Formats: sequence, structure tokens, C-alpha cells
Amino acid sequence: MVYTIQQLAALAGISTRTLRYYDSIGLLSAQRNPDNDYREYTEAQVDRLQRILFLRLFGMPLTTIRQILDAPPAIQQTALQSQRTRIVQERDHLNRLLINLDQTLSQGGPTMTDEEKFAAFKEKQITDNDAQFGPEIREKYGEDQVTAANNQYAGLTAADYAAMQRTEAKMLTLLKQVAASGTINSAAAHQVFALHKEWLHYTWPTYSAKAHQGLAQMYLADFRFHQYYTAKTGTANAAAVLAEIITKYAR
Repeated sequence: MVYTIQQLAALAGISTRTLRYYDSIGLLSAQRNPDNDYREYTEAQVDRLQRILFLRLFGMPLTTIRQILDAPPAIQQTALQSQRTRIVQERDHLNRLLINLDQTLSQGGPTMTDEEKFAAFKEKQITDNDAQFGPEIREKYGEDQVTAANNQYAGLTAADYAAMQRTEAKMLTLLKQVAASGTINSAAAHQVFALHKEWLHYTWPTYSAKAHQGLAQMYLADFRFHQYYTAKTGTANAAAVLAEIITKYAR
């Protein structure tokens, strides 16, 4: 069957504008009707769109998706299998959240420990972080280190988790001040470093200055860290200032 752009947009639940954009960047090229030059999509393009949408589920960049779909079938299969694993993890996480919520709503349900109340939320954060930063972090630090860090984070007590949040909040407040001051040669900047190091100890099984400096380089190189620290501090150069602080003080 051949679909018009309007028909395919309705079938997939996306906008015609999205389909036109995919066409313009060569991600999903439409064929043209010889009579009216309108975009049309064959079954093969419908299948490709389905794969695009599966790979987009966890925010995979379109450039990466194009590279995968233009690669041999074995690479496509591996990428889709990875997405399947993430979907299963998300499903299991949502099931645990429902159980947690049902226990909260139930007047006579079993009493949950403080750790049980927040386990599902920590697991969600681990899953989200892995989906967003997993490949880069694994490449830099290795599978074993990342797994150990995730396990340590998942095992934090309620008190530890609260302390970790307070540490980050204090660090972010000071980071905003240091960024506004225009210099990292200050006691406040050194305290930002100390608080960031303390914050890392909640998830890093072992600390090294070299690994800390490596993280600073990721802060500089990856726009997602820029977005995170900008949103947290309201300061556009927060990630760059934090990276500069870590580079100077991590020894």
C-alpha cells in the first residue's frame, strides 16, 4: 500500500511537519507522485518509520538513528534489541511504581520501609540516566564501574539520599555565585569542588582525581550537561565553570 503524507502521519500519530523534516535530512526519504509531485510512502518506508520511532523512544539523536538504519541489518537488530531491553525495564519499573502506589493508597496494606518507598524512583533515575548518558559513560569508565555506581546509588538509604540531594543543592547555589563572580580562584570555588566531590561519593564506589577530571571533560563536551546545569542554576556557563573548577582543584 502507498500512503500520502497525511495518511502516514495519522497512522503513526506524528505530524506531517515531522515527516517533511525527516525527508529533508534524508532520514525518511519520500518518493514523489509523478502526477502531482506529492510525497508518498511505500511499505518499506512505513517499516523504516516504525524503526525510527522505536529508536526515538529514549531520545536517541536523529543523526545516530540515520547511521544505524543505513548500517547492515545486524547493527539495526542490535540497536532494536537494546531498545527492547529498555522498554522491558521501563515496563517493569512502571509495574513497581503501581505496586508502590497501591500500597500507599491501601488503608490496610503492608507497611513499606522508607527505602521501599523510594526504591522505584531511584531505579527510574538510574534507567533515565543510562538511557541518556549510558554509552558515553561506559566508554569512558567501563561496564563494571558503571554497574557498581548504579548499585551503590540504588542501595542508598533514605537518609543518604536526602543528604546527597542537600549536598548537590548547596553546591549548585555556590556554583551560581562563583559563575557570577568571574573567577575560580576563591574559597567559594574550592568549596564547590569539595561539595561536588562529596556528592560523587554517594554513587562512586571509589574516587580518583583522574576520573573526576574526566567527568569535567564530559561536562565541557556534552551539551546535555550544559542543559542540566543551566536549568539547575539559571546560569548559561555553569557547566563550563564547574568543569574549570574540577580541573583546577582535583589532584
